[in-house]
Amino acid sequence: MNADLPDGFYPFIDQHFPLSELAMIEVPPDLEQLLRSQAAANGVSIIRGTPLELRCQSEQFPDATFLVYWPHEEDRLHMLAPKKFAKGLA
Repeated sequence: MNADLPDGFYPFIDQHFPLSELAMIEVPPDLEQLLRSQAAANGVSIIRGTPLELRCQSEQFPDATFLVYWPHEEDRLHMLAPKKFAKGLA
């Protein structure tokens, strides 16, 4: 899976990281539910194959931003996250 992102800085919660420090991971189910509900509440469409910055608010993170990606070949959302959150990457 490749969202073909240009080199640069990308959001993860309340910080921005260089692309070299990030990996595309599957969004945990609870967070995916929050992201999809926040997108719907804000009238934002999550479109397959198109990276999207989503802002959401919760008790834990009053103002968080995630770069999400919904691959054509999968049902689950993915997001850019620091590599320490990626499992099984060589």
